[in-house]
Amino acid sequence: MAAVTLKEKAFIELRRRILDGELKPGDFLTERMLVETLGMSRTPIRAALERLDAEGLAKYTPNKGLVVSELSLTQAAEVFDFRVAIECHIVRRLAERTIAPADADWFRANLAQQRVFVEANDFARFTEADAAFHRKLAAVYDNSEIVKTMDLLQDKLYRIALRVLRKDVLRIRTSHADHERIWELVLAGDGAGAARLMEEHLEYGKRILLG
Repeated sequence: MAAVTLKEKAFIELRRRILDGELKPGDFLTERMLVETLGMSRTPIRAALERLDAEGLAKYTPNKGLVVSELSLTQAAEVFDFRVAIECHIVRRLAERTIAPADADWFRANLAQQRVFVEANDFARFTEADAAFHRKLAAVYDNSEIVKTMDLLQDKLYRIALRVLRKDVLRIRTSHADHERIWELVLAGDGAGAARLMEEHLEYGKRILLG
């Protein structure tokens, strides 16, 4: 396994702080502050900031620093609309198939893990498991263009989901219950039911965020 470079370490750490909300939209950090905070030279930090800028997580100005990007409500609403269109289609089609035992095992393990995070009220780790659940549905459906597009949206999806859970602290239990039921409907071959519940699941999250 290749060693993680300093620029990768800097990117991973700053990305984590942005996604988890430690660094909030509008926060400004100078290169000097980051050198002191991360204990690295300017070179790897600048490379990390350029990548954060390219991925839309922050706005980087050379020789100055970065400003954490805001994810507007309009952008969030558009992401939800995209997900409704794509993910309802995915579960409807998956319900027509025989699910491989290894994939069924993966979903059982993921849903059990989600329950652990629900009981611990661990929003961040639940959000990671939530994102993995939705991405795995796309991966099992096996449409490479959908998977690539969802991968590009992963950071936005994470930030949106975490904001929803923090805005409505009871949502974590409802979300987990929805996931369990959606998967049960897929296994039962009820594509219409799975698609209907997926739409309700996503639209409810959208209403919480925009309300």
